[in-house]
Amino acid sequence: MSYLIASIIEVVTQNVSQGVTNASVAAIAGVCLLQYIVYTFKMSAVRKENEQFQRNLSEFEEELHDIQSDRAMTLIENHILREFVSQSDFDQAIELLLKRYVPSLRDGFGLYLNHINGEFKLRESRGISRNTKAVYEIDRSILTQLRNQNVLVLRGEKLRESSIYQCFHDQDKARIQKLCLLAVYDKKDISGIFITTELYPEGVDEVQQVKLAKRLLICVSRNIVKNQDFESHRFELRVTREQLELRSLADQQFKTPVIMLEEFLDRLRHLTNSSRAGLFLSTPGDASGCKAIVECGITLQSGVKARWREHEMNLVQLGLNSGENTSLSGDQLENHGIRSLVGAALISPLITNRKRIGVLCLTSQDSQPYDERSLRLISWASQFLSNTLLKVLNHATIERQARQDGLTGLVNRRSFDELFEDEFHRAQSAETACSLILIDLDHFKAVNDNYGHQAGDEVLRRVAQILRERIQEIRSSDNVIAARYGGEELAILLPEVGLTGTERIAEVIRHSIEVSVIEFNEVRIPVTASLGISTYSPHVMDSVQAMLAAADSALYQAKAEGRNRICSLSSAPV
Repeated sequence: MSYLIASIIEVVTQNVSQGVTNASVAAIAGVCLLQYIVYTFKMSAVRKENEQFQRNLSEFEEELHDIQSDRAMTLIENHILREFVSQSDFDQAIELLLKRYVPSLRDGFGLYLNHINGEFKLRESRGISRNTKAVYEIDRSILTQLRNQNVLVLRGEKLRESSIYQCFHDQDKARIQKLCLLAVYDKKDISGIFITTELYPEGVDEVQQVKLAKRLLICVSRNIVKNQDFESHRFELRVTREQLELRSLADQQFKTPVIMLEEFLDRLRHLTNSSRAGLFLSTPGDASGCKAIVECGITLQSGVKARWREHEMNLVQLGLNSGENTSLSGDQLENHGIRSLVGAALISPLITNRKRIGVLCLTSQDSQPYDERSLRLISWASQFLSNTLLKVLNHATIERQARQDGLTGLVNRRSFDELFEDEFHRAQSAETACSLILIDLDHFKAVNDNYGHQAGDEVLRRVAQILRERIQEIRSSDNVIAARYGGEELAILLPEVGLTGTERIAEVIRHSIEVSVIEFNEVRIPVTASLGISTYSPHVMDSVQAMLAAADSALYQAKAEGRNRICSLSSAPV
């Protein structure tokens, strides 16, 4: 522009110096100005064209970048979907998807929660600590946002104040910079949520990552919901089949109701993959509040067994107090003082007429929380036992009364003969020891004659009580059988106890009877007893009758040698 003005001035000056008139100069200047204006418009148009071209080029480049990004994302999406759909097992498909979002277990973690009965329950996890919860709480406001956005990323204060953040163990919290929530939809409701510490793919901006996640969810949700529906039907069928299996056990004929309960509980233990199972009934007169009626499971050493029992009693008390089915593992067990041996527990109270009469307790060495199926089974089992247990126990009471001697509370002669036969054949088959003690109260007829038959009954009751107390001190007391064999004659069967051990036990019983203080109507009645012992010998005794005859002969020898002593056919009087 300055060049053009200078040119006009130069032309005017030359014309003036040459004597050109003012009119001519003005005309020349006008022409030059017009040319300038035309030139300016042309240059402005060229600039606009260039700017438009640059804008078009930028838009084209952005579109090309978007197309390339979309193509790359589509390729990634298709690859993931092919992998996902090709999996025949649903859990493997979920695990594969989690691997995409959590390639390194050191840097992050991921999990998938199923939405079941209003709760978000852990289905699959990757890279998370073993102390994780089975059920996760998600804030209502976060769920509302998730329903609107499908994908939600939590950071900063909002993340730390959320309920979902508080569900994680401290060692997992240390790895959380952000939490990404991806909603799986069944029609209009959330049927599951993926939770990861990063979005995929790595190195792409978050907008693109969220866009890919939403596209994936649209396709994956259909498969997940379809699989979950199928699994739900299969789950219900399995639970129903296992309930029927337990019910059929209860309907079978067993030798005693207690054996039925043992079989029922052991089958429940196997179905739930538990280490041990126990049925506990509340006992108001007992300081501990509960007593184990039936127990089964893995064999434990004495010290471990005592510690495990303490944990069980803790759990049983919790079940009685809460009155609810409860699944515990990890930190939840630690909160109740259970820090070793038991890794997971499932407890269900037995309730009849609104009264908590006991607790069904399942425990596992594995720290993996019990699943929904196990919870359903123990819930059904506790309801079933609540309805049938009183009938079973009443039947057991009647049966026990039929097997017991009414005066002493010991096993009666008929039942003893049956049990003796069983134990003898067991010892015969296994070639193990089995011993019999026959006890006869010395001069018992004189007690009846001098003090009366009621005094004689009191003596029998007190001696029976002494037998029970001494038997409790025997290591194998669970198998020992004490019976009233005749009028004043008592019998003790000791499976798996040899002659030496039997003689020692017999001496303790003889001495306890001798030093006992038995009074009737404030009169002390002195009592002693003679004891005869026989021990199963494969080459000598081939029948119950032979073993019984040997013990009877030993008893006769003890009485003949002065009473208040012990004899066995293979030992001298004690």
